[in-house]
Amino acid sequence: MQNSAKHLLFILSLVCYGLAGNVDPNGIKPGMVQVHGGTLFWSVITFILLLIVLRKVAWSPIIDALETRENEIKDALSSAENARENAEKATKDYDELVKKAQLEAQDIIAESKLTGERLKQEIKVAAENEAQEILEKAQSKINTERDQAINEIKSVVVDLSIQVASKVIEKNLDSDDNKRIINDTIDGIGKA
Repeated sequence: MQNSAKHLLFILSLVCYGLAGNVDPNGIKPGMVQVHGGTLFWSVITFILLLIVLRKVAWSPIIDALETRENEIKDALSSAENARENAEKATKDYDELVKKAQLEAQDIIAESKLTGERLKQEIKVAAENEAQEILEKAQSKINTERDQAINEIKSVVVDLSIQVASKVIEKNLDSDDNKRIINDTIDGIGKA
């Protein structure tokens, strides 16, 4: 920047010097721009002073603001890159967690199915055992009641036989009387 300012100042001073030496007061033509060396010299000096003042007053703050803005943009880009990397990492972690949760869910479902089958078999075996016990108890009860019924029938038959025998002995009757007594006795069995 300083080298270009020095070159510009040198070129302007050469132009001013060249214009100041070629002034022909009689060669003024209408419509042409007249350049006076003194005016040009002071205009260049004023322009250079204006550049120096602007450099100190305006360019430094503008350049500082631009550098600050550039740093802010770099920081924002860096933050955005970090955020993108963090988001990618979080997405990767999330995907891993989802896969892990799916595997665990599949394991739980498989284990639940096995447990359900095992419980089903256990319930089935228990039900079959209980049914077998009920059948055995029922069979035992049937046998007991049958034995009791047979004993009761035997008792009744014995009583009837005794009654029939006593009636036969009491009275020795003919065969029609015997048939009638047996029929009366059989009819009496249903009522007793």
